This record gives sequence, C-alpha cells and structure tokens, in this order.
Amino acid sequence: MSLNNYRDEAGEFLKIIGVKNDMSDTQKVNMLEEEFNILKEVMDNPDRLKHQIYDMLFILFEIASAHQFDLESEWNEGRKRKEEKYISASKNNKS
Repeated sequence: MSLNNYRDEAGEFLKIIGVKNDMSDTQKVNMLEEEFNILKEVMDNPDRLKHQIYDMLFILFEIASAHQFDLESEWNEGRKRKEEKYISASKNNKS
C-alpha cells in the first residue's frame, strides 16, 4: 500500500467517526509531542513501542490528509536526497 493510501485512510477514518478537521496543525503537533514523550518511556516494551509508532504515524497521516500532501512523491524525493547526500558522499570519501 502506498503512503498516500494511508494518508487517505486516516482522513476517511476521521470523517466516518465524525471528527471534523477543526483541530489546528499546532494542536496536532502538540499531540505528536505527547505521543513522542510516551514513545521515549516505552522503548523497552516492544508491544507498546510499536503501538506508539502507529499512533504517531496516524497523526502524521492526519496532517498530510488535511493538506492533501503527496507523500509518495515526497518519499521518493527524500530517498534521492539521502542517496546523494550519504551514499554518493561515502563513495567519494572512499576514493
């Protein structure tokens, strides 16, 4: 499944349960910060850790849905930037 599918799934879920997009991005980021703090506390518990990662991803997909960001395109562009920055750089350093 593509990242945009997850984005759309998160947006549809919120519509189905009747959650309007009244929450600001700042409020969503605050929720993400709370989830991150919990994530730090559960690092030694794999079950809770994976649940926290899910919660954080869901919030990120919510934000992406609200803005209709093309996550697939961004992922591909980000991968290219990382390859150029790290893989190409490490090959050049070995030469």
